[in-house]
Amino acid sequence: MHKPSIPLLAATACAFGALLCTGAHAANQSVSFNTLVASATVATPLAVGDSLLIDTLVTNAVGALSQSVTFTVGAGATSFVGGATWQISTAAGPGPRLIGVNIDIFGPGNTLVGSDTLVGTLGGFAVSSLAGAITPGIYTLVATGTGVRESVMDISVSIVPEPGSVLLLLAGLGAVSYVTARRRV
Repeated sequence: MHKPSIPLLAATACAFGALLCTGAHAANQSVSFNTLVASATVATPLAVGDSLLIDTLVTNAVGALSQSVTFTVGAGATSFVGGATWQISTAAGPGPRLIGVNIDIFGPGNTLVGSDTLVGTLGGFAVSSLAGAITPGIYTLVATGTGVRESVMDISVSIVPEPGSVLLLLAGLGAVSYVTARRRV
């Protein structure tokens, strides 16, 4: 009889845990920008499991990028995770090029609650991640940078349960999967 590997069990537990954490009611709130300087407000509060998606495609302007999205976080929220990708193409030549990107989330009282961290670049794209604590209230996501040519950027922020509870859930699921697999052998 084939014995399942520990990495396979861990991956299964993580996938199952992610399904449990997002919940069946998860919704996406989308904002699209076609200018470098813009702002928007999302009317529907984000609940645990919901995501804010920001899509930027600017084909007719270059210069300073300054975009902001104001959103409300509903009851039960304790943290957020997210990321961004933007096209950086080569310095010389055609194709979108957005440089010097910075993404911040400000909370009540204009306090900084999160800032993106560059993960790296791959295939002409830069990738960054966002994570931090968040409570119910009104927040503003601010993205800045410089559009050298066309600007292409996508940002997503998801409201998630407390990181500690997610880790405990995943550890518990991993242990249950491991014990179950050992009993079958």
